[in-house]
This record gives sequence, C-alpha cells and structure tokens, in this order.
Amino acid sequence: MTLLSFALQSVLARPRSWVVGLLALGSAVLLTLGAAFVEGISEGTRRSIIESGTGHLQVYNSKSAEQPVVVMDSGGTPDLTPLPDYPALEAKLRAVEGVHDVVPMEVGLASVFRGNYLDEKLAAVRTVAREPASEARDARLARLTDDLEHTLRGVAGDARRRTEAFLGAEDAAEDKKALEAVTTPEFWQRFRAAPLESLEYLENRVARQAGEGESIDIEYLGSDLEQFPRAFPRFELVTGTMPPPGQRGLVLGHGLYEKSFKLPLATRLDELKREHERGATFADDERLRTLVERNGLELPDLLARLDVERAAALQAALARVLNHAGELEPLLREFLALDDDNFDARYKAFYAELAPHLPMYRVKPGDTLVLRSSAGLNSVPVKVWGTFRFKGLGGDTSRVNTLSALDLVTARHLSGRRTQAEKDEARRDVEALGMGGAEASADAELLPAAIVETEAPAKPKEEEAPRFERLQAWPETIAPGELRGGSVLQAALVLSPDASQEDVAARIDALAKESGLPLATVDWEMAGGFISGVVGMTQVVLLAFAAMLALFVVLVSAGTLLLLAQERVGEVGTLRAVGMQRREAFSVLLMEGLLLGGLGAGLGVLLSASLLRVLVGDGVSVHDETLQFFMGGPVLMPKLSGAASVGVVLGILAVVLAASLVPAWRGSSVSPVAAMRKRED
Repeated sequence: MTLLSFALQSVLARPRSWVVGLLALGSAVLLTLGAAFVEGISEGTRRSIIESGTGHLQVYNSKSAEQPVVVMDSGGTPDLTPLPDYPALEAKLRAVEGVHDVVPMEVGLASVFRGNYLDEKLAAVRTVAREPASEARDARLARLTDDLEHTLRGVAGDARRRTEAFLGAEDAAEDKKALEAVTTPEFWQRFRAAPLESLEYLENRVARQAGEGESIDIEYLGSDLEQFPRAFPRFELVTGTMPPPGQRGLVLGHGLYEKSFKLPLATRLDELKREHERGATFADDERLRTLVERNGLELPDLLARLDVERAAALQAALARVLNHAGELEPLLREFLALDDDNFDARYKAFYAELAPHLPMYRVKPGDTLVLRSSAGLNSVPVKVWGTFRFKGLGGDTSRVNTLSALDLVTARHLSGRRTQAEKDEARRDVEALGMGGAEASADAELLPAAIVETEAPAKPKEEEAPRFERLQAWPETIAPGELRGGSVLQAALVLSPDASQEDVAARIDALAKESGLPLATVDWEMAGGFISGVVGMTQVVLLAFAAMLALFVVLVSAGTLLLLAQERVGEVGTLRAVGMQRREAFSVLLMEGLLLGGLGAGLGVLLSASLLRVLVGDGVSVHDETLQFFMGGPVLMPKLSGAASVGVVLGILAVVLAASLVPAWRGSSVSPVAAMRKRED
C-alpha cells in the first residue's frame, strides 16, 4: 500500500504523465467501439446465413470428398456422397436434443435459355388465339398475324442467320424446308384458319433458327418446398404462389429474376437509379454514361421483340411523354438520352407510361422452363410458380436473393441421380429384354434419367400444317415417398433457441459412433462459403488496427515514462538512500504506468459503453443494400460483451506494462550516490 501511495502521489504531481492515461483512454475507446461493431457484424452475418437456408449446422455423409456449402463460390458444387437411408436418418436427427427442424437439401447449378424475339412474338399470338372468339379478338389476332408473317419472311431471307443455325445436313434440309413453307400463302391461310396448330409447328421448327437466346445460370437450393419456408422465416414470397403440396416446381430468387429475366433496358435503368441515389452523376461517372450508351446500342433488339400492337402503344406513350410525335425508334432514342437534369423524371415516366407496353419479363409465374444441368447431361422441364427473397437481407442486389428454390425431386434428376424405384424399373426393363446380369444392370443405371419430350411428327400432308405428338415424360406431381425416398446429399439443422451449436454437433458425433452411421457436421460459417469469410476478414482488419495502435501506444508511452524517469533520478536516489530497495523503486515506477493505463482503459470502456447506449441505442441504419446481408438486416446492432470489454482493458494494460518496463528498470538501476549527485546538480 505504501508503494501504491507513492505511485499515486507521483502521478498526481506530474500532469505530463497523464499523456499515458489519455493514450490508454483513446485506445480503449477506439478498440471497444471497433470490437462492438465487429461483434455486431459477426452476429448479423451469422443470423443472415443461418436464416437464409444454411441452418445452424449442415449434416452430410462423412465419406464425401468435400464439405457441403449453401452459397457456392467459383469452385462449383461440392462433391458429396448421399446420406444413407435418409427417412430413417431424419427421424434419428429429430430426436437429438436441441434440434428443432431437419430440412433435406441439395445445392446445384443449372442453366436456362431466355428465349429469342420469335418466342416472344409467338407467345403473344398464342395468348390472343386462346381468347374467346369475338370481333375485337379476331381483329387483334389479324394484326398480330400480319406482323408475325412479316417477321418470319425476314427470318427466311436472312441467309447468314440460317447458315449459323444449321448444325447437320439432315437438320439443315428440314430447317430450310420449314423456312420455305412459312413464306407461302397456303401456310398463312392455314394459320388463320387454325392458329394454335400452326403455332406448334413454328415453335418447333422455325423459332429455334433465330437462336436460343442468352443463357442464364440458376443457382438453386433443392429442398422440400412445403417445409423450406417454415424452417427459414426470412423466406418471403414476392410474386406468384408456392407449388401445391406434391407438385414439382421452381421458385426463382427475386434478385435473379430482376437481374436476368427482366428487360435489359429496365435492368440498366434500375442500376442507374441506385447509383444516382448514392450520389453518382452522369457528368462525372463514366460508368453511368456507358450504361446509357448500351441502352442505345440494344434498341434494335428491343424493337424486334415488339409486336405491332405494343409498338403502336409505345409510340403513342412516347409522344405524350416527349410532347411531340415521331417514329418509334427516334422517339425512344430521344427518351433514353439521359442526363442529371432529366433522369429522375424519365425514370418515373418509364415505369408509369412505357413499361405497360414493353415485354418487361421473359418468364412469368405459370411458365415452364427447361433447366439444363451444369454438365449439360440432363434437361428437366419445370414450372415457375413465383419468386421469393429472404427479407431484410439486402434486397434484390444481395447474393443470397439470387438463389432459387427447387423441389428436391427435380434437383435430383438434374444431377443424374436416380431413385431406387427408378433403378429397379430400369433393371426390370433390361431383364425383360434378355440383357440381365450384373454388368447389364450396372450399365442400366448410367442411362439418362429421362427424356424430356418426344416429338413424333407424321409425314405432313400438303394441305395441312404438321402436327406434333407430345408425350408427357415428366409428371408434374411427386409420388408419395419420392421426395425423401431418393438420395439426399445434405440436410440443414435448425436448432432450438436455447440450444448450443457445439453441444448438438457433439451429440450427432456420438450418434454416428453409436449407430455406425457415416455422419459429419459443419457449422454455419463453413457452409456459408465465401460470404461468411467476410466476417473473418473484418476481424483480421480489427486485429491489424489493434496491433498498429498498440505499437503507437508503446512508443509514445515508453518515451513519456522514460523522460519522467530521467527527471526523477534525484528523487529515486533520495528514496534509495533512506532505505528503499531497488526492486521497490522498480515497483513504484511500474505501478505508475499501470495506474495510468488502468484508469485510462477503464474510463475509455465506460465512455464507449455510454456512447453506444446514447448514440446507437436503437442501432445504426444501413441503407446500402449490398451491406445489409452482413449487418443482419437494415439495422446494425453493435454488441458490446463483457468479455470484449475485459479483453480491451487487459490488452491495454499489457501494452502499457510493456512500455513501462524499460523506464522503470533504468530509473531504479541508478545508484544512490549518483542519484544524490544528480539531485545536487
């Protein structure tokens, strides 16, 4: 206590030593606030990943070559071995203490072609042709048919495009014959008499010659679509409906829908709007000007997609907006000449006046897409039921909102894995053909999963448009037990609110050992892939900042304390002369540094806690959608834990202690005689 009293009196008598305390206080404030925000980001990212399909844990077959992920990186889909007897395994997992829900899952990548301008025109004609007969309907159908005839004559006359489309001599001959047929008056007479039958012919033989359109990658989560929204409450249906129970289906991620299936012109206008709201200007930002130029360059493609009715309505709308008449293309180019003065008004006018007359989306709920597996080996048709997003996780620009939800049966077929029932059926077919045996059975399992569609055209008669027989190869419904009865690659575990993630993982490991099951688990951070790595990067940045700050504190504190120790040589010598031992003098000088560091660090932590409570008690609003996922939503809640506070205080004390060692050692090592002489001088 005597030594502590000496140290306290010395600190109070030398205001210059308070610099060390102020350094400790400032360091504590910065580190405490940084730790609170990093902890808030870590917790927010954890919630986002867990609540957007990953779950707290992912269970997979321990014999797999790789670990499961939910948000894939550039490495593609992981190589996983199916879980053994999933229905029985799921029952065992649900019985594990702390497990609230078990969601079967499969992650995959597929592609789909967006369709060309002929597909859109044919779809418009088909829609009108299916309407009840009336004078208005007949008049519209006549206008659309005339426009379609004009377009197809242009396609038939484009020899270069036709040459690019021909892949083989036989197909080339058939395609050439089809193009020649659609230029004859007889074909259009038959078309006007029976449009739906002729549309079938055009879709199968002619539309493909304009190309398949742009390829779009679809990253999907295969799961039980009835269970998935219940297990992950951030799931929010934006358009359409969910597939009814027992139905196959696809629910597109709304971010992907807006980015890849929306009219490119509208997508770029949306991007310009976001950048403009962030403060970017057309005058200073070359990227914004480039987007405007791209809209102008792609106008011919847009105009080719418009049927005669839409073109006329769009032209009238542009004349109203621009206050003068003119041809469609010049009016549209004038409208799209954007700058900082007219952008807001024209963006609003685009959606209010022009969008109703444009083909805004290539696919709508109710349409059917043919998904092609990433390896290109399997193609499966599936109905699009709607779009969804994970609410509060960054809107349409968020990475997780580009994920689509697919029924597990379709996902399994895309990957080429067959159910046991399908394997048994294939084996029976092979044996019925007299090709039984182990080798033949093994080969049968490698056959394609199914045929999407079979076309068996009969020899067309001269007076009739060809008819195609469509065979339904993919049932829309899912057979009882098929969803979980086939192979399942991984399962997401959603835990009870009070359950410990580590404890549940340990229980599953024990279950695997007791039952001899090849089970393994990974936590949300591993399953989150590269997205969860952002948290680790943030923590590394904070540690690097803390190390630089610690070096600065050490240098300044050591210099200050060393200077004070030199000034006190005479005082220390006097104390040594009256009986104070060297180690006691060392302790007094060291205590001074610890007092300054401890008081500064303690006050800094208290000040930081007060600032967090007063200034950000309700959280920090996050308006940038690209950051909302990592913050756990539109509001970031900094989290100051007791462990972090204690860690900051102890860390600063350690730094100040290190800075005090050299001054205390040098100050206490002076002999009493030399110190007294120094005092006399």
